[in-house]
Amino acid sequence: MTLLILSGCSQLNANTPSESPAPVSTTPPSDGAVSMAGRAPLTGVPVKEVPTRPALAVKISNTTDAHPQRGLGDADLVFVEPITGSTTRLAAIFQSKLPAQIGPVRSLRPTDAALLGPTRGIVADTMADRWVLTYFEKVTDVDDRGTLVVPPDTYRIDSRRRAPNHVFAQPAKLLTLTKRTAPAPYFSYAPGIAESSARLGTPATSVRIGYGGSSTATWTYQAKTKRWTRAEQWAPHMIEGGGQVAADNVLVLRAAPDHSFPQAKKSMSILDFTDTSGQLQLFTGGKVVTGRWTKAGVNDPFAFTGPDGKRLLLTPGTTWVECALTTMAVQVGRG
Repeated sequence: MTLLILSGCSQLNANTPSESPAPVSTTPPSDGAVSMAGRAPLTGVPVKEVPTRPALAVKISNTTDAHPQRGLGDADLVFVEPITGSTTRLAAIFQSKLPAQIGPVRSLRPTDAALLGPTRGIVADTMADRWVLTYFEKVTDVDDRGTLVVPPDTYRIDSRRRAPNHVFAQPAKLLTLTKRTAPAPYFSYAPGIAESSARLGTPATSVRIGYGGSSTATWTYQAKTKRWTRAEQWAPHMIEGGGQVAADNVLVLRAAPDHSFPQAKKSMSILDFTDTSGQLQLFTGGKVVTGRWTKAGVNDPFAFTGPDGKRLLLTPGTTWVECALTTMAVQVGRG
């Protein structure tokens, strides 16, 4: 079934593709970081041919009835955002791989601007309140290709899923609507786990992020695969046809609430990632490393540093970023 209309929001921009692509940059080999030449920009994994397509972000529902999510296993980078009460939503970014469908797709939130801005790519969503769309369009150098500003066959309805978790993005069609090019690397990488910032850390076997209610999540280290697996409070976090969510790096970013939006409902959680800094924890290779993140403008990249003040070096592979308010409990398991 073809998706025609999903929101009462009016169209804010035309379907004309943007013509302001961001250049692909590489990470110079210093402080132990690898050169990004010949590596996928959002994973640091060596590839035979570096893809030139832009970063495609998809807003994905993370309520219990949205599971299992589709296409999520092919994401290079995933942000988990608290959005209201004890509910979280995902912003999954795809570049090295493209599944046929991704979803269920949901709306933009103000926090997305700072998280997605550095990719200078494209975002798929089911629109948002007008004030959110106006803010996002004004400050973010990202092509918004939500459901109301694209041709009617760009998204699909899955009649087997209940609304509102029944909308799925089709990446191949979305990417024809932009002239953006490959993103700059989001992180710096070491050649492998042994050379990563894990060498500065202490042993860790799990981390629990206290979003509240059913959204509280736990990552557990799997020594056999040297990866971390994710579970929601109520069950392992599963992907449709793809097993349990797993990542090579789990980054927990602590941020203060942003109260600068008078239009926002009191129940809405908005995290402040612009012109500020905060604490972080990197979980990689069975270790936890403490550090800090710093960010200037919405579209500026994050700077991630370890306990030695030098840039944080991740293990090449998939990264999940858990964005937690400073009031939320983060519990680390040591054995």
